[in-house]
Amino acid sequence: MKIQFRIRGLNASASLRAWLEQQLERLQSLIPVTTAEVVLEQQRDNAPAFRAHVHLAVPGPDIHAAARDHTLEAAWLKVAKNLRQQIERRKTRQQLRHKGHRQHPLTTSRWSGTPVAARV
Repeated sequence: MKIQFRIRGLNASASLRAWLEQQLERLQSLIPVTTAEVVLEQQRDNAPAFRAHVHLAVPGPDIHAAARDHTLEAAWLKVAKNLRQQIERRKTRQQLRHKGHRQHPLTTSRWSGTPVAARV
């Protein structure tokens, strides 16, 4: 996964970047992510001051989330939770879609309780 950081209005230490990368790697275990664009900013004239925005390039429609809060960590945790929920919803929909197309040979028909093979 290629990660691109854009950080505005605050100093980002190497430990902060490492922590953010670790959080994104956890999402990688749920869905294959090719690139991640992370925007972190502090706007002193707005309240709440910290904003986090993430755009994930994944197979199918891309996933993105944004949040604001009074601390950078709180804004990031909101974004991470939102991304995880979107990924889990997508996986659930995919599983239900594949589950619905299964055919059950020799099972009871919808209209009568008798097995299909017994009616022949």
